[in-house]
Amino acid sequence: MNNIALNEQVQHEIDKVSEVASYLWRREWAERNGGNISVDLTEIFGELPTDLSVFPHCQLQSVGEFRFPAESAGHIFFVKGTGERIRELNEPDKAGCVLRIDDQAEGYHILWGGRQQDNYSPTSEFISHVEIIMDKQQRGMADRCVVHTHPLELIILSHHPDYAHNDELYTQMCWQMLPEVRAFVPKGIGIVPYCMPGSQAIADGTTEKLRNHDVAIWEKHGAVATGVDALQAFDFIDVANKGAKLFLGCLSAGFMPEGVSDEDMQNLKETFKL
Repeated sequence: MNNIALNEQVQHEIDKVSEVASYLWRREWAERNGGNISVDLTEIFGELPTDLSVFPHCQLQSVGEFRFPAESAGHIFFVKGTGERIRELNEPDKAGCVLRIDDQAEGYHILWGGRQQDNYSPTSEFISHVEIIMDKQQRGMADRCVVHTHPLELIILSHHPDYAHNDELYTQMCWQMLPEVRAFVPKGIGIVPYCMPGSQAIADGTTEKLRNHDVAIWEKHGAVATGVDALQAFDFIDVANKGAKLFLGCLSAGFMPEGVSDEDMQNLKETFKL
């Protein structure tokens, strides 16, 4: 399999993915092949060879209408491979690949990585990642990266019957535990009701929640955030999880936390122009 040369900017973005992957693994947020990261490299990739036929082309194995958005044609992504472990992204050419979605948005060419295998496949959640990023870009946002992981305390809180189905209450509890959560997760947390991983339902639900929230919780499963790069997307989840962790710690200690007062929350909102 041919391997295209990556420029310095592209390599830097992939290095950020490797860095974040190491954080997720050390946090126990990425068991086995759990969790995924993808980043849109289109704007920084540079020129492509005129003839892409020298690179392996894979037809998308879509289910029903679940396929790449038409506007994603020609976009270039780095993405973790199906079945690969987050911890293996310290070697991104093995645990991931750079691919270009073809001009018909019906398949992709593998340009780099992928263990040098012609039939290498991105994660089964890749279509949903593309859908999320295309939606962000169509709305004029600079987000180019999607991080999905399994943060322990955010998942635990999504099992709590008082919070699991209420975006506002779930968000408020996390916000009130620490001023930084209110400041650095300003749009809060939206909850996607439990549904099959990799499905159109979870893709659509996540896209919708991330239009108005910084973090989307997949009920009883995990969390998703976007950012300009992998580090920013990770930060949203990391800070949100701190709020959930503090709240659950208080419950474990046998008391309901008082939380930052509504007045102080309003002061934070005004001070940070949230």
